[in-house]
Amino acid sequence: MAEKSIIISAEEEAILLKPIDEYVGKIQEQIDALRVEGSDKVNSLKNQIAIAKENKNLTKEEQNKIIGECKKNLEKAKATEDANKQQIAKLIADAESFLSKHYNSEYYNIVAKSCEAEKKAENSNFEKLKAEEHKKAVSSLKDAEEIKAEKYTYKNKLYDAQMTHESRIQEIKDRKHDAYMHKFHLIDLLRMSKYTFAQKQAQN
Repeated sequence: MAEKSIIISAEEEAILLKPIDEYVGKIQEQIDALRVEGSDKVNSLKNQIAIAKENKNLTKEEQNKIIGECKKNLEKAKATEDANKQQIAKLIADAESFLSKHYNSEYYNIVAKSCEAEKKAENSNFEKLKAEEHKKAVSSLKDAEEIKAEKYTYKNKLYDAQMTHESRIQEIKDRKHDAYMHKFHLIDLLRMSKYTFAQKQAQN
């Protein structure tokens, strides 16, 4: 019974995750707003310059005009990016500090324990099912040939059950893995994929 009480549903998992997503989500919104005229514009203008350089339909003059305009705006965008750098770094630090304090203790560890308990229960149920099927099949038979034939039928019968069992075990593993990786999805958005060395190691 203790095992069962550890197991939580997908809905309960979502309830645990909601306050974490909301807290980090609010910080993400502030960061996104600060990036609009800074980093986002820098990336967009760099792309426009690259496209203009590759565009064979433009004359040299048109190319130079577009690139010149973009470079002028790029200086402005870089200045905005630099001006917002410190504030963004502070917001990222706030979000990451919140995640390190709350993510594992209030969400991931609970999901991981639930998945382990669910895996144990699934394995136990499957073993029980195998034993019951075999007992049922063999108990009514006396003849050695019949028992041999029934063992063959029993193996085929169990094939479907084995497939269902493996699919459930995979589902449980995926849920645990998704719960672990969700933190890095949040960090990815905060940092625009520029992870720290420790974060890269943790993902690996």
